[in-house]
Amino acid sequence: MITTIKIIVNNYISIFGLFIAILLLACYLIFPNYFNFIQYLLFVLGLLTVGFPHGAIDHLLVIGLYHDKINYQFILRYIALFFLYFMLWILLPNLSMIIFISYSIWHFGQCDLQEWKLRQSNNLKIVLWGTLLFGIILLGHLNETNCIIVHLGVTPLLIPMSVAIKIGPVLSLIGLLWSFFERKKAMTYSILMLTIGLFLPLLTSFAIYFIAQHSIFGWMHLKKGLNTNNLELFKKALPFNIGAIVFFILTIYLIQTGLLKTQNNDFTAFFFMFIACISLPHVIAMNTFYNKATK
Repeated sequence: MITTIKIIVNNYISIFGLFIAILLLACYLIFPNYFNFIQYLLFVLGLLTVGFPHGAIDHLLVIGLYHDKINYQFILRYIALFFLYFMLWILLPNLSMIIFISYSIWHFGQCDLQEWKLRQSNNLKIVLWGTLLFGIILLGHLNETNCIIVHLGVTPLLIPMSVAIKIGPVLSLIGLLWSFFERKKAMTYSILMLTIGLFLPLLTSFAIYFIAQHSIFGWMHLKKGLNTNNLELFKKALPFNIGAIVFFILTIYLIQTGLLKTQNNDFTAFFFMFIACISLPHVIAMNTFYNKATK
């Protein structure tokens, strides 16, 4: 009975992500003048409710799954790691991008497979799924991807557009066949969501996956692992949620005023850099959490 309920909830979450993708695609095609307003409204709400909060309780995972006291040494290490990685982005952007893609592939793959419980799930499947979804999102929007990474000082991907436009659909087909083999409806809905994202801007496609699937999955895993409810978990996350928002605004201010020098002031590129830096300590904490949860 519990397993059946879990599968139903799992499917509803994936259907929700698919619905958001369809809604934004319809808006993009039919009401282009209102598209940015609608997508930013949805994304801000998503970031405030699950996007930032699901990464704002890493301090609870330091000692054990039920540890509920603030570990200030952990907070200092967290902030130090953020700044060290930020400086690495400025000094060695190519290496920083490789690191970012590598741990993102692992983290997103680990979170999704933790939820789906694929047959004979292992590290190889985690890497394959993470690579597949990143291939669809990034290579499926090659021009936008190259535009962003060039602004970050990263060498662009030298893939002919005649090849690049075929990569996204081919990877989507592979993912769809994989989901049929695994007999996981939620995985099928996720692939359809990513496929629709091919017809949307890069940032939109990434945000749909990150908020409507990854963040919700992560939030549910934390709620279960910490044996609490949504309200209590949100209260625990609130101080660090606010801190992340303030920190983000402060960093933008420092860059805009010239007090913090970067290679480019492009907002989209900076947003990805910020996500990369704040994600690294989060990925480490969540990896520890998932390893403990599976023992």
